[in-house]
Amino acid sequence: MVSAGEVKHEPLTQELCPADEEEGTTSPPALTPPALPPRRRLVLGALGSALLLGAGAALAGRPLRGSGHAIGAQAIVQLEADAVAAGDDEDGGKEECRMAVVDDACYKNVVWAMTQGIKKHPEWYKGLTEKSLFEDFQQHLSEDKKKTSCPKPCKVENCETAAAGSKCWENAQWAMTTGLKDHPGWYKGLTDKSTIEDFQNHVYESNKTLCPKRACNPQPFKAISFFCWAVVRPEGYELGLVKAQLAKKAGIFACDDYALVSDKALDIDGVKVLHISTTSVSGFTDAGTSPNAPIFVEAWGQIKADGRYKAHDWVVKCDPDTVIIVDRLREKLVPGNQPSDPYPPPFKAAPGAGQWVTNCDKMASWGGGWGNGWPMMYGSVEIISREAIDNYFANEELCKNSFAWQGMGEDAFMGLCLRKLQTGELFMKQGDGVCGGGGCTDDGFQAYHPFKDINSWMTCWGQATR
Repeated sequence: MVSAGEVKHEPLTQELCPADEEEGTTSPPALTPPALPPRRRLVLGALGSALLLGAGAALAGRPLRGSGHAIGAQAIVQLEADAVAAGDDEDGGKEECRMAVVDDACYKNVVWAMTQGIKKHPEWYKGLTEKSLFEDFQQHLSEDKKKTSCPKPCKVENCETAAAGSKCWENAQWAMTTGLKDHPGWYKGLTDKSTIEDFQNHVYESNKTLCPKRACNPQPFKAISFFCWAVVRPEGYELGLVKAQLAKKAGIFACDDYALVSDKALDIDGVKVLHISTTSVSGFTDAGTSPNAPIFVEAWGQIKADGRYKAHDWVVKCDPDTVIIVDRLREKLVPGNQPSDPYPPPFKAAPGAGQWVTNCDKMASWGGGWGNGWPMMYGSVEIISREAIDNYFANEELCKNSFAWQGMGEDAFMGLCLRKLQTGELFMKQGDGVCGGGGCTDDGFQAYHPFKDINSWMTCWGQATR
């Protein structure tokens, strides 16, 4: 099952913003609000409620809509979604709540807080974690609007956006990708531009057993998470190398979750090891590389069966001798911050096909461009979105039947398959000695290869993170 393409980030609803409790946080110079006295909570009767709602509509410059105009206990008044009243602003008026817009000053401050501030100064963000929503960070920063330019966000009460991999999420994903395409009449008011939150709400209205709660607002930015894995041969240098990386929480062990894959038990505490039949291969492909596609097709099957990848945005397969800088890669993959592709494919990515990252453009040295398998995703580091790998899993047999995969390198096979499925492409060249190389002090790369002993690997990692 695959998800749709890029999400259009707009709030689904505009709710009355709740009054805030006292934060009690210590203020950093620019981005963290000082402690403020608690706002007064308004307790309104039917008359007061009607008057407040009327005032909100007037402030928004829109007519008041209602199913009744009498002022009394049974008066029912409905505002348009974007006529929203919040707490008092500094001038004594009513502040309208809204979500930050991509690339405005508030958005940039919130993204900084989510990606850097919370890591460097967690004490500035009382009650927040790296997993907290964009709107929670915006709420925090809105307490010092002059410095952060952040209004209060509009929130949906008693909401819960379905977690990736949950039954609700799977049904919303199916509705967004397959259901809408095959049965558009089932999804009145929804289009291929609608968000997954829109589809979750549709499922919620139809079947509250599958989706017991409404989705929260679409978030303008979500912290990217990685599931990383490596195939490890128990004989030779690889096992000692990954143990040293684990001790430093470096390499794939800096990802949000991770696994190792091997044909034997590995004595590594705290790391799940997935079993495959063999890690051995002999011979060479026509290009002089290892014909290891069968090993990694089986390994990918174990990643699918394990299922943890579904809770993350990107899946990264990394060789043990590759130095990967996860935080740097995370910043590069943020929507809106992704590099432009100098080798765009001659097709528009299929809806829900996801993205994958090519990293070697040797063809440029002989004047070549996109085509004939180039640019390639060299196997030292393979960066594939969850949607793209789900698409591969759903069409694995199609790809096997389309290529002589058993005699191919695993990276070549995966690249050909993803292109056959018209997956979205990014190009991010890495410091791979097999493809032009690059020094470990060059922070333009997110990965460096090959470093086959502990000393050279750690030296490169230290240079890259200094």
